[in-house]
Amino acid sequence: MASEAPSATSDVAAEPMAPELACSLSTMTSTDIEALVARGLLPEQSIYGWRSCTGEAFSSEDRTETVIFRSFYEKRFSLPSGAFFRGLLHYYRPEATHLKPNSIAQIATFIHLCEGFLGIAAHFNLWRAMYHLRAYPSKGTPNVVGGAAFSLRQGGKYLEATFKDSNKRWTEEWFVVANPAPTLPPRTGLP
Repeated sequence: MASEAPSATSDVAAEPMAPELACSLSTMTSTDIEALVARGLLPEQSIYGWRSCTGEAFSSEDRTETVIFRSFYEKRFSLPSGAFFRGLLHYYRPEATHLKPNSIAQIATFIHLCEGFLGIAAHFNLWRAMYHLRAYPSKGTPNVVGGAAFSLRQGGKYLEATFKDSNKRWTEEWFVVANPAPTLPPRTGLP
């Protein structure tokens, strides 16, 4: 297990996909984003530097900003991201846009389990013992958006938790936010 060096894309040789083909046109309006602010899930625009991309193809942001999905914030994602989340991205090599929304919920739940119940910081080796990263679809070239998900290892036991089986239309509900230091890695456009 120590030499695992997993990657959702390690077995797949893929041509870079044009960013505009990677995701649906954005349906997130400024009003939709303001609703996240009103719910306390996202800081105000003057603080967080978010912008709507309604009707646009996937944004080609620079390192100072990043594409993010509404469902990620609803599952308690935030920027700047914590060291544990950045460590997962560094180790497994997915980009944030590769992950499915329920993976964000699993990461948040795991962090709360470690900090609130075990009284420790989120523990990477415990995570690795419990989860692995799967590519979607499992055959062929993985999706650029939502092409990876963390799954409980077979036979693993965990807290009873119910995550939505379907996050319909989540790939259309994206917008751009500032990517403050410590930053998320830039998107490559590769699966």
